[in-house]
Amino acid sequence: MSTDPLLKVVGLKKYYPIESGPLRRVTGHVKAVDDVSFELARGEVLGLVGESGCGKTTLGRCIVRAIDPTGGVAQFVPEGGITVDLAAAGKRELREVRRYMNMVFQDPFSSLSPRMTVREIIGEPLRAQKVPSHEITEKVERIAQMCGLNPAHLSRYPNAFSGGQRQRICIARALVTDPVLVVADEPVSALDVSIQAQILNLLQRLQQELGLSFIFVAHDLSVVEHIANRVAVMYVGKIVELSDTEDLYARPRHPYTEALLSAVPQPDPDVADETIILGGEVASAANPPSGCYFHPRCRYAREVCQSDAPPLREVVSGHFAACHFAESLQLKGVVPEPEKEQGVP
Repeated sequence: MSTDPLLKVVGLKKYYPIESGPLRRVTGHVKAVDDVSFELARGEVLGLVGESGCGKTTLGRCIVRAIDPTGGVAQFVPEGGITVDLAAAGKRELREVRRYMNMVFQDPFSSLSPRMTVREIIGEPLRAQKVPSHEITEKVERIAQMCGLNPAHLSRYPNAFSGGQRQRICIARALVTDPVLVVADEPVSALDVSIQAQILNLLQRLQQELGLSFIFVAHDLSVVEHIANRVAVMYVGKIVELSDTEDLYARPRHPYTEALLSAVPQPDPDVADETIILGGEVASAANPPSGCYFHPRCRYAREVCQSDAPPLREVVSGHFAACHFAESLQLKGVVPEPEKEQGVP
């Protein structure tokens, strides 16, 4: 995996206006994504996790410009010498880089047109790029085989396939243009547990074989653990923790991450589950609390948390957290820390 950034996001925002009254005046904003910054290296898988409504899907869609961001920078440097700010790019610039990025959507049932055959669905991005018909046929069959689909079934319609097979179709459609960046928006959450492992293994194999960079959106940390190199935790539109997967799971630095990790099932029956139940409700993105957005639900909160918003800062090398007490809190992870840190010689 290269350390050169494929994608550099700085201060990305997506605000939705709140309108009221007969004149539909703007009285406020829902800050779905609020000042998010991170980098994605070539060949890296970044897990993006958090509760429903935290803004992770909106962030992913802003990056691939499925929706337009309100502000910020998303510098994308794909192969071919092209450098473009995805957040500010016009239609012409976007058309030039579309083939280098794509998205796998959450629901394989609603994201496929019932009126198109599988061959037409997978080949649609190539037709949009004006690729010759004979090349489309060859490429669709090749990518279908890579994704575990039978080329003999490409003339069928999506309703003839199971949920797992439909998601394979969605993955094939996303990869048919040979992208370098794929945003996978909870690609296994709508599938049975037995099928989830197959799709995760497929994504992991394709990522390694093709050298892809993934932003893997999920709410289940037990899923992200097996595929991501790094994990970013979001809460009410902001990244509150960002670190290598192993370090974040072993020693979280933010109380919200600790609570999420406590809900991960433990395979060892001798390890007692101690799920942290957060009080209150998730803060409103339209009217967030002062200071740290998490302080009304945080059992470690102090007076400073109510007034001062903690910035996302590097607590230790490569581990970022937005908490005033990230250095002093001893938060519990889900895997044992190295023996030397536990005092074992």
